[in-house]
Amino acid sequence: MNIELSQEEYELLVEMIFTADYVYNAYLNEQDQEREKYHTLQQKIVSFAKQFKKENLVEWDDECNQLIPSKDYYENSASVHFIEDFEINTFWEQLIDRLAIRDLFNQYGEDTVKQMDEKEFFLKRSQFREKYEDEFEKNGLQNIFFSGILKK
Repeated sequence: MNIELSQEEYELLVEMIFTADYVYNAYLNEQDQEREKYHTLQQKIVSFAKQFKKENLVEWDDECNQLIPSKDYYENSASVHFIEDFEINTFWEQLIDRLAIRDLFNQYGEDTVKQMDEKEFFLKRSQFREKYEDEFEKNGLQNIFFSGILKK
C-alpha cells in the first residue's frame, strides 16, 4: 500500500506521532515490550523527514541511537502546546476529582458510597467538585496546606 502525503501533511503526521509517543512513554521508567511496536512505526515514519524536506523536525540522538524531535520541532510545533494544555487540564481535573471522591467517602462512609447508584454517586460527587472548581478558579493552589510539612 502507498500513501501519498504533501509536505504539510507529512509534518502534521510527524507531530501527531511525536504527540502519541509522548503519551505512550512520558512517564515510563523502563522499556515496555507492548509499546515497542508503536516506537518502531514512529521511527519508520520520521525516517522519511529528509525526503519530505522536513529534516528540521528531527535530529539523530547518538546516545539513544534513534531519531528524536529537534529543537526546532519543540519551538515551532503546535502539538507541544496541545500537550501542555492537556497536562494542565488533566492536573486540575484529576486533583478536583480525587479530592471530591475523598470527601464523598469521608462524609458518607465507604459502605454508603458503594451502595449508591450511579446517578446518586455522580450527583453527590459533583457537589464536592463544584466547591473545588470554585476554589481553584479563584485561588489556584494558594490555599492548599499539608499538616506537618509547612505551617500556614
